[in-house]
Amino acid sequence: MKIPIDIRVRSERVNPDPHNRVTAPATEDYTVSGTLKKTKKGYRIEYVEQGGEVTTMIDTFDDSTVTLNRVGPINTSLVFADGKAHTCICNTGFFPLQMYVRTKSIVNSITMEGGKLDIDYTVEIVGNLAERSKISLSVSPDVSIIKS
Repeated sequence: MKIPIDIRVRSERVNPDPHNRVTAPATEDYTVSGTLKKTKKGYRIEYVEQGGEVTTMIDTFDDSTVTLNRVGPINTSLVFADGKAHTCICNTGFFPLQMYVRTKSIVNSITMEGGKLDIDYTVEIVGNLAERSKISLSVSPDVSIIKS
């Protein structure tokens, strides 16, 4: 059973500076409506963004493994596992781009009552650090299903 949810997303991207200068992180905050459902091994969060062009599906499998799939003009499939690294693919529409995603930490408290998911990770392309990012999702049931 899917339930409607409200999702607050905070994405923080820190671009590495080859000269080791401190740079201010680029932060993006937005709120979106989506759905949450229980799966055999965890939970699935799904929402549509960017004017309906991109569908994002986030699957949690336990407290330390998450997949993120984005389907749209550019397709991305990422795997996050606490303290581990995975080779992931971003299909740019012209050619697939292979990325190495190293998860620094995951904190996951998602349940059917809501919760939070925090992921801290780095992305390497062709062996070079491309960025360090942090993503945080706060999930709560949509007010339409809350009964007093």
